Amino acid sequence: MREITSLDELKKIELEIMKKIHDFCVEKDITYFLAYGTLIGAIRHKGFIPWDDDIDILMKREDYNKFLREFPKWCVDKKLAIANPYTKPYYGRPMTKVFDTRTYLIEPDFRDDDPYGVFVDVWVLDGVPEEKKRKSFLNKVKRYKRLLFASCYKLNKKLGILKNVAIFFAKILNPKKIVIQFDQIASENPFDCSDQVICCMGIGPVTFNREDFSDKILVDFEDARFFAPIGYDRILRASYGDYKELPPEKDRQPHHVINTYWK
Repeated sequence: MREITSLDELKKIELEIMKKIHDFCVEKDITYFLAYGTLIGAIRHKGFIPWDDDIDILMKREDYNKFLREFPKWCVDKKLAIANPYTKPYYGRPMTKVFDTRTYLIEPDFRDDDPYGVFVDVWVLDGVPEEKKRKSFLNKVKRYKRLLFASCYKLNKKLGILKNVAIFFAKILNPKKIVIQFDQIASENPFDCSDQVICCMGIGPVTFNREDFSDKILVDFEDARFFAPIGYDRILRASYGDYKELPPEKDRQPHHVINTYWK
C-alpha cells in the first residue's frame, strides 16, 4: 500500500466522490445539502477550507433512506461503496460513509471493526418534537450520543480514567445495539411535520428552522457546483457564530491525513 500524505491528494479523491454523489442525487431526484465545514468552505472559500480534509453533506431522512436503497446498486462500477451500522463493512455510528474502494483508512481514535476508505460523510436531518416535548427529546439524544461515542472509542490513557471506564462499560452494552437504538430515537419525528429540525449526530446537537432547508441553491466548490441549503447563513451562524471569521492559526489543522492509503 502507498500512504496518502498530501492534503491536496486526499481532497482530490474526496472531491471525485462528491461529484459522483451529486450526479446520482440529481439523476434520482434526491436532495442533499453541503454541511458543516464543507458548507463554510463553499461560502467563504468557494471550495475546501484550506486546512480541511473531509466533505460533509446532509439529507432529510426520507432522501437518506432512498439514497441507502439505490446508491449501492448505482455505484457498483464507480469504485465506491457505503458503510454504516447496517452494512458490511460495518461503521459504528448512525450516518453513512461513501468511500473509495481503492483506498484504505483507519481513524486512530475509533474502533475499526471493518475497513473502509477515503470518504464523504452523509449525515441525516430529522424532525424535532413539539416544544413541550423538545427538552426531554434533546436530553435523550445527548445521553445516547455520549454512550454511542463511548462505545466506539478505543481505550486510550490520554483520555483519563473516567472516560476509559465509560468506554469499557459501553462496550459491554453491545455497541451495535447502541447505534441502532440511537438511529431509532433520531428518526422518531418526521421532518415534514416539524418546525425545528436536527442532525442528532451533529454539533451540539443544534436545532434549525425547517424553512432553512426548504430549498437548495447551487454554490461553487473547487471546480464543481454543489447544493447548499437556502438558509445557509442562519444555519452556519447557529452552529459556529461568525463563520466568516478565520479561526486562530493553531486550530487550522487537518484531521484525516493520517493512516490513509492507496491499496
